[in-house]
Order: sequence, then C-alpha cells, then structure tokens
Amino acid sequence: MIRKITLGLLTVFLFSTSLFAQYSMEITANYSIPLSSEFSENFQNGYGGDMEVIYQFKESGFAAAIQFGLVGFRATKAYEKKLTDENQTIFTYDYKINHYSFPLIGHAKYIFFREKEFRIIAGMGIGVEFMETKEKQLGKYTSDYNRQVSNEFVLNPNLAVSYQIVDDIAVILKSAYHQTFGMLEISYVNINVGVVYKL
Repeated sequence: MIRKITLGLLTVFLFSTSLFAQYSMEITANYSIPLSSEFSENFQNGYGGDMEVIYQFKESGFAAAIQFGLVGFRATKAYEKKLTDENQTIFTYDYKINHYSFPLIGHAKYIFFREKEFRIIAGMGIGVEFMETKEKQLGKYTSDYNRQVSNEFVLNPNLAVSYQIVDDIAVILKSAYHQTFGMLEISYVNINVGVVYKL
C-alpha cells in the first residue's frame, strides 16, 4: 500500500511540474556508512550509485527530483562466523550475507546561489526503499540460501555542494541520510560524488 501511494504521488508530482521546469540529470557513486545499532554492528560500509532527474523551476531556487539508486552492504566477518557457530550441522558451512537497498525517492530541493558557479543544495526526500537480504550457506558439497525482502517508507534529508566546470556540467559532493520506517528499520548515511548534466 505504501509503495502504491508513493508511486502515485511521484507520478502526479512529476507530470504537474514538467511544463514549468528546466531539466538536469545527476549521476553519482556513493560510499555508505551504517548508523543504526544492529545494522552497523552486523554490516560493513557499503558502496553503490544513484541517479536523479531534477526539475528546476524557472525564476526560482526551488527544484524537484526523482531518485533511483542501489547500495550494497556485506556482513562483517564476525557476524558471518556467529551464524556459522549457531547453525552447526553434520556438514560444514560458511555464511556469506549481503544486504541491498534500492531507494525510489521524490525530493524537494532549494538551490542557494543558483546564478553562481558554486552552489549549495538543501533537500528533503520521501519515498520507498526496496530492501533485500541474501544469506548464502556455502558448503564443500552443497550450498543453500535464504532471501528476505521488504519495502519500507524512507525519509532522506540531504545537503550538497556543486561547482559548475563548464556551461552544462557541474561536479557535486553530497551527503544524504536514509532512515526507513516499518518492519525493517535501518539508517545509514551516503557520501556521494558525481556530476550533474543539464539536459
């Protein structure tokens, strides 16, 4: 239900702004740091990437955007060993655990110094985070895996600085906080570096 409502609102929002906006695309790579206690204890820092399509309102510093992304986290060696020790069988298994998050987020932004080469961008995003945890059991003669999937509401405040290097291209550095709400509540922060292209 949350996913359907969010997707509907994003669709209406993007159609309603498209006639009054200037378009750009942001592509970044990210380094992700788990923050919530259990998540940070069990998983290492992760890596991923994001793409945003941005709609900047003419004669205004306000902008709207839709973000698609992917970030992956590998479990710590200690957590994988703990599962191995807790699930002893006649066969010897090693565990390999990965967590993947796929955010789909709508953003409202404000661009400071929009007529300058150096800009500061503050934003708030809401959307859905599609999450998948894969738990693989790797044995000498056989293997198996468990898969857990959840879709949760996410809040995503963010702050960025950009510098225009040529007329239609800027480099950008951004920090974004992700907090999910629902059955699986996790938080992590992304540090993104990339480029913004004016379309």
